[in-house]
Amino acid sequence: MSHLYASLFYQADVTEIFSDYALLKYMIQAEVALAQAQAHVGIIPESAAEIIVSVANTQGIQAIDFDSLAIAAGLAGNIAIPFVKQFTAAVKTVDEEASRYVHWGATSQDILDTACILQAQDALKVVELQLQFAYSTSLELAEKYRVEVMIGRTWLQQALPITFGHKAARWASSFKRDLDRLEQLKARVLTAQLGGAVGSLASLLDQGSQVVELYAAELNLNVPACTWHGERDRIVEIASFLAMATGNTGKMARDWSLMMQTEVAEVFEPTAKGRGGSSTMPHKRNPVAAASILAAANRVPALMSSVYQSMVQEHERSLGSWHAEWLALPEIFQLCAGALERTVEVLQGLEINSVNMQRNIECTNGLIMAEAVMMALAPKIGRLNAHHLVEQACKQAVAEKCHLKDAVSQIAEVQQYFDAAELQQIFKPESYLGNIQEQIDAVLKEAEGEAK
Repeated sequence: MSHLYASLFYQADVTEIFSDYALLKYMIQAEVALAQAQAHVGIIPESAAEIIVSVANTQGIQAIDFDSLAIAAGLAGNIAIPFVKQFTAAVKTVDEEASRYVHWGATSQDILDTACILQAQDALKVVELQLQFAYSTSLELAEKYRVEVMIGRTWLQQALPITFGHKAARWASSFKRDLDRLEQLKARVLTAQLGGAVGSLASLLDQGSQVVELYAAELNLNVPACTWHGERDRIVEIASFLAMATGNTGKMARDWSLMMQTEVAEVFEPTAKGRGGSSTMPHKRNPVAAASILAAANRVPALMSSVYQSMVQEHERSLGSWHAEWLALPEIFQLCAGALERTVEVLQGLEINSVNMQRNIECTNGLIMAEAVMMALAPKIGRLNAHHLVEQACKQAVAEKCHLKDAVSQIAEVQQYFDAAELQQIFKPESYLGNIQEQIDAVLKEAEGEAK
């Protein structure tokens, strides 16, 4: 991603986690954990592990020549092979004997997969924090605007009245599900990888399982029941979660961007100097955050296609499929975190125009209350008859450009069963909100349970 576009689509912390420098730090971390685990059971000398740890702490990525690493990676097929050579050379300058034990019994994919999981672990912390901010802010909007009546829309047409609080409660509910998914997947996906050439760890003789347990513990990762070089569902599950979270933000951005349309003008993204303007039209107030979020929601599914295709691998370790993850997963992470960051910014500063919400409810001259009239009349004369009569009244109201209540009041059956006060009550949007308040209560109560 171009540096010029990074602030538009990405999130700074996650971008740093997936930087080249950070990747090498995670790879060094994996090599250190490997040496420490093996020294603990006597596979390599304790003194060798101490030297490896010391070089990692004192030199770190400074021991790596980035330019030569980049060139060598193209020849080797991955960066782990030339990385191990350079890191081994750095250890050798301190202690030649210790350098013999760098990367002992491991394969390139062990280090790269484990580094990827370490990256994911840290990046998911950022994503989780953003989700929590978005969730709590949506809950606040749901509570604050629970009785703020607005029009509900289906197929982009005015349908029935809802409240803005209900819309916010639905957003909150989706964030809650994202948080639940994240919590549930951690035990499955945040798992170390150490299997050696074909997953058998034959090079460690009868101590392979013990080393894997110690290796995972050093890295604060879960212990795999068996190696997963060729089974990529863990990576796919991480990406799928991120894709769903991004899609949820895209749905919300679509909502508020449509509500920002000039003719609608019910909500607005927060204002700031230089934000949302046009290079040619001084009057414009564009939904710029929504644009970034929707772009991410558009891009991530295409990247997910690559990740899903990477599941089909040959035998114990694959050719090419595994490599495709290196391109897709970091960008999915960055786009998701960026979309969440912009969603939080909007939700925390969202401007609500109650006057326009009320205006839009009234713009159909009562047509949006047609179902309410029909359902009030249906118990008296049957649903089908009521539907027919109200439908005719709707056509009359449109043709005569009058309010539906005036057209309905001329129907004999309506006059028979409802007086003027009752008919007036039927046409109040706030009287036809169904169980919206109960739904909002349920969402808020669910959050209270989480807080305890």
